[in-house]
Amino acid sequence: MSVNYSIPGDKAGLVYSDYGNEENLMSRLVERKLMAQVKNVFGQYNAARAITERAKLNADIQLALQEAVEGPVTIEAVQVENIDFSAAYEAKIEERMSAEIEVQKLKQNAEREKVQAEITVTKAKADADATRAQAQADADAARLRGEAEAAAIRAKGAALRDNPNLVELTAAERWNGVLPTTMVPGGATPFVRVAP
Repeated sequence: MSVNYSIPGDKAGLVYSDYGNEENLMSRLVERKLMAQVKNVFGQYNAARAITERAKLNADIQLALQEAVEGPVTIEAVQVENIDFSAAYEAKIEERMSAEIEVQKLKQNAEREKVQAEITVTKAKADADATRAQAQADADAARLRGEAEAAAIRAKGAALRDNPNLVELTAAERWNGVLPTTMVPGGATPFVRVAP
């Protein structure tokens, strides 16, 4: 521990008349009360908190010492320079800190895996939506082709019904003018209609 202090200029004569010198003043007023106040304040902290909240520990000890010391000295600051624990206790603290670090790693890994799973689910949903949309588009295209083909067949049927000679006209348009070289006996000559 270290204690920074000052002696007000108007109290210098009092220091020498009552205490003899500055060292006696510190011994009688500050040092006696310092360890008692350190023990009182330190008792409110556990080891881990004393290390992690060192600035607050210093401030609490300083305040306690300022309230306890009455005399021609002003306590400016108190610093806990070294907190020393037994080797076994420090080993336990290191084990605990290592365990906490491992828990944090596991939590981070779990969070990362959760995010990765959410990404995978989102991608799978997007793929499923794309497949569903493609299937719907294919079904719509097949339906439209079927409807168009049905409309064409109806149109041809109506044309044949309204024009009975359409088949003969179509055959005549496609005929190249050459008769077959072989014919079945008694068969009709194709495309040639003999009027009675």
